[in-house]
Amino acid sequence: MTFDTDYPLSEAQIRQYRRDGFIQLPDVLAGDDLRRMRDTICVAVTAESAGDSRPFRAKSVYEQLFIQKVNLWQRHPAVREFVLSRRFGSIAARLMGASARIWHDQALFKEPLKGKPTPWHQDTHYWPHREKGLQTSIWIALCDATIENGCMSFLPSTHELEAVESVKLDDPQDLLTIAPQLRHARPVTVELPAGSCTFHNGFTFHHAGANRSNAMREAFAIIYMPDGTTYSGAQHVVTDGLNLDVGHKFDSDLFPLVATWRS
Repeated sequence: MTFDTDYPLSEAQIRQYRRDGFIQLPDVLAGDDLRRMRDTICVAVTAESAGDSRPFRAKSVYEQLFIQKVNLWQRHPAVREFVLSRRFGSIAARLMGASARIWHDQALFKEPLKGKPTPWHQDTHYWPHREKGLQTSIWIALCDATIENGCMSFLPSTHELEAVESVKLDDPQDLLTIAPQLRHARPVTVELPAGSCTFHNGFTFHHAGANRSNAMREAFAIIYMPDGTTYSGAQHVVTDGLNLDVGHKFDSDLFPLVATWRS
C-alpha cells in the first residue's frame, strides 16, 4: 500500500526545501489510495458539519475563510491511517532533519463561490511550542487546487525572518506593515493536481486565494513537530484542557511519533 511506503525524496529536494521554506511534491498519492483518502476525509467533514445550518453571512470572519476540522484522526478511526502514515511522516522527518511527531491535522475546505482569501501569515506563531523553527506542514490537494478555487502561494525564504508580528487571521494586518522588508518579495503560486502536495516550514509566509469556482476546494493538512518539542504554556485549541505544565514534552499518544530520523 502507498501509505506504508517511502516517497522518493532526493537530497536536492531537501536542500531546496531548507533554502526556500517550502517545496511542491508531485504524485504523493494516486489512484485508489487518493480516492479512498479523499472519500474518508469528505465523509468526516460532512458528518461534523451536518448540524451547522447557518447562512454563510452569519459565520465569523475566520469561518468564512474555510471549513476547518482539527484532529479528525482522533474522532474518526478511518482517518487515523492517513495521519499516522509512514508515507507522509517520513517526508516530514527528512525535510526537518528530525524525528517527526504529529502536532495536529486539519481539513481545510473552501466553500464554492464564497470561501474568502486566507491572509498572508506564518503558522508557528499560533502554536504553543517553546522550540520553533523546524515545524512543517503537508498540504494535500484532495481535488485539483487551482488559482480559481484557492490554491496556495508562498514567499520563498521567509522562514528565515526573525521577530515578525503574528497575523490575526480574523482581522489581518497589512503584510507590509508588519514585515516591510517583504516589499519586493515575489510570491510563488502553486497549483496542484489532486494527489500532489506541498510542505512548508511553519515560519514561511503563505496564503490561499478565494474560491471562485462552483465546487468545494478540498485540502487536508498534517502538521509535524520535531520529537522533543515542549509546551510553552500558551493557549491553543489542541492543548486547552490537557493541564500541561510549561516545559512538558509532547510525547503522549495524542502526539504520536510517526517517523524517526538519524543524521
